[in-house]
Amino acid sequence: MRPARTLIAAAVAAVALAGTATGVMAATNSPASPARAAQAAVAAAAAHHVKPNPLTGYPTKINTINLDGYQIVTSYPLGKLDAGNTYLQTYTASTVTAVAIAGPYVGSPAVTYNYIAMPITHHIMLLVWLEPNFQHNTFVYNFLDHESSVVTYDQAGDPSLGSVFIVKTGKHRIP
Repeated sequence: MRPARTLIAAAVAAVALAGTATGVMAATNSPASPARAAQAAVAAAAAHHVKPNPLTGYPTKINTINLDGYQIVTSYPLGKLDAGNTYLQTYTASTVTAVAIAGPYVGSPAVTYNYIAMPITHHIMLLVWLEPNFQHNTFVYNFLDHESSVVTYDQAGDPSLGSVFIVKTGKHRIP
C-alpha cells in the first residue's frame, strides 16, 4: 500500500507542476508577449553565433556614425515647431551646432549639443541631439530620398517633416 500512495502523490505533484508550467508557458508564449519576443531574440542569437551585422553591429555591438566635419541643411515645411525654418548643422566628432538660416527663427542664437548617430539601413540614419535636463530631439534622416523627420523634446512631441541635404562631407562615410 505504501508504494502505491507514494506513486499517487508523485503523480499528483507531476500534474500540478505541469499545470504551473503550462500556465507560465501560456503567459510567455502568447504571440504578443514581450517576454516571448525577448526569449526568441536571445535564443536566435545564441543558437548559431550570429555574426554582427556590418551596418548596425547587432547582436554583439552598437555601431555609431561619426559626423565630424559634416555640414547638413534641413528645411521643414511641415510641422508646428519647426515649420518654415531651415537650419545649418555643423558637426564635430561629438557635438552639433545648429543655426536657423531661413524662416522665423533666423537671428536666434546657435545651439550646440552632444549627439549620437546610428545607422538604420543604408542611407538612413537615426540621430539624437542630447540636450540639457535629459531632453533630446530625435531625427531620422533618409539621405537617399532627402527626407528628414524630427520629433521635438517638448511635452507635445510635435513632429516636423522636411528635407535633408549634406552640403559638406565629413571625414567618415555615412553608410
